Parts: sequence; structure tokens; C-alpha cells
Amino acid sequence: MESGNLRKAKLRLLEDPALKGLVLRSGRNEILFDLDQDGNADVCVSDESGNGDIDTISIDLTGDGEFNLYLHDADGNGIPDSVLYADDASDQMEVLAIGSEVEQRLKDVAAHLIGLLSSDDFDSSEVTFSLNELAEYLKKDLAELIAEVQAIVNPSGIERIYRFLNDAGVYYLATVEGDQPRVRAFGTALLYDGRLYIQTGKVKSVSRQIAANPKVEICAFKDGAWMRLAGILENDDSIEVKQAMLDKNPSLKSMYSADDDNTQVLYFKEGSATFCSFTSEPEVVDF
Repeated sequence: MESGNLRKAKLRLLEDPALKGLVLRSGRNEILFDLDQDGNADVCVSDESGNGDIDTISIDLTGDGEFNLYLHDADGNGIPDSVLYADDASDQMEVLAIGSEVEQRLKDVAAHLIGLLSSDDFDSSEVTFSLNELAEYLKKDLAELIAEVQAIVNPSGIERIYRFLNDAGVYYLATVEGDQPRVRAFGTALLYDGRLYIQTGKVKSVSRQIAANPKVEICAFKDGAWMRLAGILENDDSIEVKQAMLDKNPSLKSMYSADDDNTQVLYFKEGSATFCSFTSEPEVVDF
């Protein structure tokens, strides 16, 4: 027999008009939500331990009705402590490090859902939280977060290029000075409003070289694979992008500020990336 918070949650959700339409179906130990109303479950809140308490949030990242991202509360304190991912091509599941900010947001949203659905007041006539807030979380906040995680786990186009640079940490930027190639190590990469940015200082020779000839090439290496990115850089003087770059790279704040005359951010207005390794054919991504 069902017991505990899961049963309470089912009863209240099915009674509430704002949420009833989002509940696709419910089983003995689970509640399945259809966020985009396409007939497939996008999110499943479940009791994996069997004690009646909600401890797992499962998410469908691919939209095919199969769950492949799991947020699990292993110690039963109501706060998810692990993020697990199962690739569609494999039955193996792995602990996933998505990146501290996104991973923490995932855990925070999951903890919020578990907290709402596990509240001691859930079956009380005086519910101390808003079911409309839960609906908003499901339809907006969680849906947006799923899209963000999709871009990280299954990146494409400019997002894939950015992730490779970001994960590599260090890459090498080549410019031309007259007839002499110049190469140096860089570590800044930012994806902002769909554009891939790098950062330097206007007093540096690399800035003058890019101004004279904005055609550049980047090479980065990680995990036995490398990427070559050739493209044309365009200067962007917007304070917002400069601040976003510095916020992402706080160690730069001792040398740069968003409103000084030196900080420079540039984005690739066009380019072509080639992904290579010794074990697979080269793959070209244009943008």
C-alpha cells in the first residue's frame, strides 16, 4: 500500500486544476509529469527507497519518453546529493559533473520539488505553500533548466565548441603579425547570447594584431581529442559582456574591470571548428 508523502502528493496534485493537466499518470511509487503536453513524461518524481518518501527526480533530456538524468537523495534528508546520467546508447549510468553552477541549480530545483511534495502540511486544509508555485517550477524553471542541461550533455554547434574550450581550460590562439605567425596560451571563453567570446587587454600585442587582421585560429586539446577553430573575431565594447566575462573568470578582476579602457572582449562572428582524434574521423562544425 502506498504511504507517506508520495501518496499525499498524488491526492493533492490530482485535485488541483493548475497541476492536474501536468500529471501524465501516477504509479505505485511515482508521479509522472508532462511539461510540454506532448504525451510523453518529461519529469518523474519517485520513491526509489520504497518508504513512501520522495527521493528521486528523473528527467527526460532527449524528448523520446526515456529518462536519462537522475537527481537522487541517497541519505534521505530531502536534498539531492547526486546527479546520474545514462547515455541513450548505453545501459551504463555515471555520476555526472555538469559544472558547479548548473549542477547546483539542478539540485536546488529538485530539493524544492521534494520539499513541496513532502511537506508535512501537504494533506492539511491550510497548505503553507502555493501549488501555483509548484506549477511554475514545473512549467518554467525546470523546463528551462532541462534545456540548459541538454545543451551541456548533448551540445551542438557553437555550444559544443564553447564546451570543448571551457573544459580544456587552456587553448592556443594564433594571429598574424606581418608575415610572422604568433601563438600564445589563452584561458578565457564565454558563451553569451549565442556568441563565443574570448578576452584580452587592448595594450597587448595580440589586440593590435587582431585589429590589423581579425582572422585567427585556435587549437585546444583534452581527453585524447583536439579541436581547431578558424574564424573572424569582432570587437564588442558592451559593459554587460565584459562583466559576464570577468564574473566567469574572477581571477581577472585584479587586472581588469568592465569599465576600464583596457579590457577587451571579442566574439567569433563566423568560424569553422574541426574536431579530431586518432580514433575517429574529423568532424567539422560551421557557424
